[in-house]
Amino acid sequence: MAIQDLVLNPNLSKVPAYTPGRSIEDCKREFGVGEFTKLGSNENPLGPSPKAMAAIKQAAIQMSQYPGVEVFDLRCRLAEHLGSGLEVENILVGNGSADVIMSMAKAFLFGGGEVIISHPAFQMYELATNMYGGTCVFVASRDYRYDLDAMAGRITDQTRMIYLTNPNNPTGQIVTQSEVDAFLERVPPSVVVVFDQAYYEYVDAGDYPDAIRYVVEGRNVVITRTFSKVYGLAGMRVGYGIASKEIIEYLLHTQPPFHSGRLALIAALASLEDRGHVERSQKVNAEGREYLYRGFGEMGVEYLPSQANFFMLVNLKHPVQSINQALLRRGVIIRPTAPFGIPEAFRVTIGTQEQNRRVIEAFKEVLEELG
Repeated sequence: MAIQDLVLNPNLSKVPAYTPGRSIEDCKREFGVGEFTKLGSNENPLGPSPKAMAAIKQAAIQMSQYPGVEVFDLRCRLAEHLGSGLEVENILVGNGSADVIMSMAKAFLFGGGEVIISHPAFQMYELATNMYGGTCVFVASRDYRYDLDAMAGRITDQTRMIYLTNPNNPTGQIVTQSEVDAFLERVPPSVVVVFDQAYYEYVDAGDYPDAIRYVVEGRNVVITRTFSKVYGLAGMRVGYGIASKEIIEYLLHTQPPFHSGRLALIAALASLEDRGHVERSQKVNAEGREYLYRGFGEMGVEYLPSQANFFMLVNLKHPVQSINQALLRRGVIIRPTAPFGIPEAFRVTIGTQEQNRRVIEAFKEVLEELG
């Protein structure tokens, strides 16, 4: 008996393996370094809200029980938090925003269909599309920004979804309100436009699009957001989608019973009540971003200005692999962007002042070593 004797799903053979950022534990084993500074996975360097941690401790005794009202409570609280007339029926909760992306692939890609994706992009879009039998239509970015005109030109009667990641991962670039307004005028109502806003809370640009307005207007759009970034709950896996009541009702059919864990939901609810933690996280990010810009600029290292909690180093004078190995030997983790389709760049997460200082010092040492 062997796997060859089984009837297998041919779509799964097309699914690319997701390449996560390296963990501290993995790097310690390989390089024998006692301490690592990890700025490769866009995590909140301040960690979770103290209110979330307290709520988890208090609720830990309930781990033997299935989730009850928590998911409904979180949907209600999110609708209230987001405003704009949204109601509980406009919110879908998932195990991270990647889970909401999987729900949309289940819902909209049955029997095939095309998905338009800008390149480079978050790998999850390609993974979900291939898993459910869809076809990825990649459109090259222009100067690391979305080419919305080219994307609109690739829409056909086979198009089911279009992903707009704003800010984009790994570039940190955004598309503006006027650009998105003009783009949506070219999108037929038969196509779902997905606004992935995982880094929404870090944006301070005045021309950032109000995507919720499109939901209120009744357009076929879905917004995905997460508690993994500014709320510091990446390990708990909580995300959510925002859409019309009809789309949310449809997407709920993609989820099994007790889809999200009780402790994760409780942590997310508590995090929403801690505005101070969010503001501290935003302040640390803004200050750290400027510090890192200065540090890399003084080294003559080119970077892309970003609206997220990370930014990209581009046009490097030495091979990425050489730089990366030298940094790892010094106990520093940043993210090579080859898995995103950009082989000669790095994505750097913005950390605490001490973490940022360590990255700059290590990078200087590496450039001196490589000559």
